[in-house]
Amino acid sequence: MKDDGIGLLVAEELERRFLSSELEITYGETDSEACFYSLSPDDFILILDAMSSGDRPGTVKLFSLEEIMERISNPAMQHDMSFLDMIRLYRCSVRGYLIGIEAAIIAPGLELSTVLKRQFPHICRKTEDIIRDILLEEAKR
Repeated sequence: MKDDGIGLLVAEELERRFLSSELEITYGETDSEACFYSLSPDDFILILDAMSSGDRPGTVKLFSLEEIMERISNPAMQHDMSFLDMIRLYRCSVRGYLIGIEAAIIAPGLELSTVLKRQFPHICRKTEDIIRDILLEEAKR
């Protein structure tokens, strides 16, 4: 679905940059159940995903999971039930963030839109900076 895959592509790019950290990277794609059942009660999670909020394509935003859980679920998803819907349904108390990357085009296709291709290095740097800031903050706890 073109830009809908931006989270996966950014995670693949950043994975090697975080090899020495304690991050465990799981590629959920559309398998929400596998991601959900791999959670442990004390996990701190970071979710990378495309978003479509009307912002400028390539914009990277950070949302706490607490904030996301308060929002109403969007039923117009490609997945049966989203990972976040499952967390909400089973009342799991997980901590973490959603890093949303604004898509330009969500339509059938295997490649990113031209807009996101051009911005990909910037998107990766911005996402890496956000993750590093989160890891530093968590290390203080």
